[in-house]
Amino acid sequence: MDYKEYRNELLRAIEQNAKCDAAYFQTQPVRYGIDGAILWKGKVEIFQLKNHPAAKLAFGWGYEGKNKKIEYVTVIGIPPFDSPLQAVKGFVASLKK
Repeated sequence: MDYKEYRNELLRAIEQNAKCDAAYFQTQPVRYGIDGAILWKGKVEIFQLKNHPAAKLAFGWGYEGKNKKIEYVTVIGIPPFDSPLQAVKGFVASLKK
């Protein structure tokens, strides 16, 4: 899958999760670690949400799942998850449950 197709699939996942239209805004590299150990490193795609009642942005990325298929993570930018780093921190925390 090329980057354009990946981003379009991620856009569809964002729109489905947010239940509104969205548009690509930018990509931001994120590195999250604790005590020198890197817990997550990658690029977060940022999307502007159109007419969402509580958020202006959404964040997303994909990773290869167990079945070798791309799994998409989408986070609506509602505090405290209102930045790419905070979205990643929330995702990492959810893995520990």
